[in-house]
Amino acid sequence: MFVEMLEVRALMSVSPVDSQVAADRAQIKTDLQKFESDCTAVTTTLQADIQALAAADLKQDKTLAPLFKTFHSDVNSMLSQLKADNLAEGSAVTKDQAVIVAELEKIAADQGNKKALEADYIVLRADRIQLQNDEIAGLDSRLSTRQTDYNTLFNDLNKITSALASDTGASAALKADVNRFLGDRTRALDTLDGDLNKLVADRTKLVTDLTAEQNQV
Repeated sequence: MFVEMLEVRALMSVSPVDSQVAADRAQIKTDLQKFESDCTAVTTTLQADIQALAAADLKQDKTLAPLFKTFHSDVNSMLSQLKADNLAEGSAVTKDQAVIVAELEKIAADQGNKKALEADYIVLRADRIQLQNDEIAGLDSRLSTRQTDYNTLFNDLNKITSALASDTGASAALKADVNRFLGDRTRALDTLDGDLNKLVADRTKLVTDLTAEQNQV
């Protein structure tokens, strides 16, 4: 695996919900689907690139092989931190979802009691805002990890690029495959970073609209 797969969590829904909040949720679902699709596409492309590099005997190139080893070590380090970030977010979100489930059960028990239901829905909206805030905090944490580690990864890629230019022992096929990998990996980093930034922006908008909805009650 060469990229982080984002754990997709279902957005918990309850009526009544205004049209803007519903639209926000739909957009977030689209964002998650795009991120998942991009992860799959990136992984497929990079796996093909790695196979091509192996076929071109990258491991036998004394100049490039150590640089690729360092790059892959740095990628694995980033993925380990991203996994830890995701687990921390998952723990917070699981707690939030348990609170929401309990509130939904209270709403079911309070059917027929208008005053109690009004209070229940106010609490539910606040709980859902907390859920989204914890999701945003998790995404922000992963973005921070990526931004820090991307500097290292791009430095690794630049070293490979510089070494390739002066590597007289590399075959034409190996040079072509390395250049392809460099381009694909750079595009992958930029694409996934953009996807996560879009998710943060859209989840933030959902929090804003949920808060506005709550203030209208």
